[in-house]
Amino acid sequence: MCNQSLPLNGLRVLVVDSDPDCRYLLTMIFDEYGVETIAAKSAIETLEILKQVKPDVLISEIRLPKEDGYSLISKVKALESAEQAQIPAIALTTQAREGDRAHALSAGFCKHLPKPFDIDELIAMVACITQHIQWVPAT
Repeated sequence: MCNQSLPLNGLRVLVVDSDPDCRYLLTMIFDEYGVETIAAKSAIETLEILKQVKPDVLISEIRLPKEDGYSLISKVKALESAEQAQIPAIALTTQAREGDRAHALSAGFCKHLPKPFDIDELIAMVACITQHIQWVPAT
């Protein structure tokens, strides 16, 4: 499962998901690659974390309690503009209907990956958006 040739060691990833099992799974996966993972369960918690920490990548579910991932990414983009920083974001989500990918990308996510997801595909996506490695989606 762990491809040591992908340059992820030392990255900081912020994972946002209301499901504790998903947060735990992503933390364990990224730990194998030497990635520091910070986990949040809501948009509000994520915005508080972003006041303290600047991750290399944001990975968020769209379906979040009280405030969804679309609202979150809008606020993250506003923070980026104010701070002249950029955080690439992946929508890792159960929202996989026709049009959900386009909606996520137009909202500000740079990638969309439906759940259940392929671990190798997620790792390749993170490598791609942080190291400019060519990423080819799984078929």
